[in-house]
Amino acid sequence: MDINGFLELNGYYISVHARKEPTGRWMAWARFERLSDITKTHIPGLRRRVPNDFPSQEKAVGAAYDYARKLVEAGEVGL
Repeated sequence: MDINGFLELNGYYISVHARKEPTGRWMAWARFERLSDITKTHIPGLRRRVPNDFPSQEKAVGAAYDYARKLVEAGEVGL
């Protein structure tokens, strides 16, 4: 799965990913890492699947960005 984008937000590095399913719909994920861990040998991360599926890669990636922002702002990343 390729990285389709990334952002840094409130102490997190977040990469977003999208993958086309055999059905033709797109699924998306956001992977979170704490920026404070960047100098460590092992960087703990957490991948969260974006609820729903999407008709295009662009919509899936956009939803992944929105979902990541929502989790960070709500303090619900889980790291």
